[in-house]
Amino acid sequence: MMIKSIRDRFTRLNANPLTGWLITIEAIALSWIMATRLSGGDDLFRFYYKIAWGCPECSYLPWYASWIFFPLRFVPAEIAWPLMMALTLLVVLYATQKFNVSMLVVVLSFPLISQLWLGQVDWLIIAGLLLAFFAPSPWLRGAGIVLASLKPQITLAAIPLALWYDRERWKTVLVPIVVVAASLLVWGIDWPIRWWLIREQRFDLTAWVAAPLAYNPLPYLSIFVVREKQQKLAAALLSAALTIPAFGVYSYVTFLVTLAPWWAIPLSYAWALGYPFMGNLSLRLAWVLPLGLLAFLVWPSARTWWANYRVQRSARPATSPQP
Repeated sequence: MMIKSIRDRFTRLNANPLTGWLITIEAIALSWIMATRLSGGDDLFRFYYKIAWGCPECSYLPWYASWIFFPLRFVPAEIAWPLMMALTLLVVLYATQKFNVSMLVVVLSFPLISQLWLGQVDWLIIAGLLLAFFAPSPWLRGAGIVLASLKPQITLAAIPLALWYDRERWKTVLVPIVVVAASLLVWGIDWPIRWWLIREQRFDLTAWVAAPLAYNPLPYLSIFVVREKQQKLAAALLSAALTIPAFGVYSYVTFLVTLAPWWAIPLSYAWALGYPFMGNLSLRLAWVLPLGLLAFLVWPSARTWWANYRVQRSARPATSPQP
């Protein structure tokens, strides 16, 4: 009864069109105050600000990311973190509108809060997926694929899915091909190998990484179980979160913009229950969120399949035993 009451209250609150925007305005204002009064944005200054100034190997991103982050050179360090927060919120909130997902859930979830605090750039991944799936021009969809590929561990299955739905895919892939070809001319044809080796040497399975089914292909079958395009995109992102060790917990916001029931808020903080026993490593329990959402996503299709199977089985004529 208590859970039903909470759900009903949340539904009524979320149904008010002003609620989401009021919370959004408050979130932007609070984030701006945090960014100007407190210390944070560590990842922004440790990785992305450096690659903007000509050090592509200073982050885990593919080296052509330095071209995308080049405008950061003209942003004073004092406002770089607030600006990143604002861009994150604007893109995330636009995505919730595009996917018809509760912005209230996403804004209050732990992944978005950690995204803002760290100064992460998954808003670029979300923007890339929006372009790749919805842009009217194949050239814009190609640009979206370039943005989405900045974190290939997240879009491992999402990019092929976007191309699968793209009727002009051969035009769409021209933009990524040109970008990759230009990068090979600038850094040499072996830069992807050098990038991967440097990445593997530096990559540390920090507390922010939670992938209980490392490199297990089974979750990706969910893409074929669900039917709608948005559901397939959610399944692709959720499967990557469960199987790719480099998929950070803060990047969970990329799938929350596609699927965010009300109970995703408490489930996004469920890892904290392990804090008394595991300390910061309790973040590695955050996989309960993508697992719960994937089960929620697949269950209706699985239930329908099982019901149809039982009907077909009961309709089969009984066979009499042979004399």
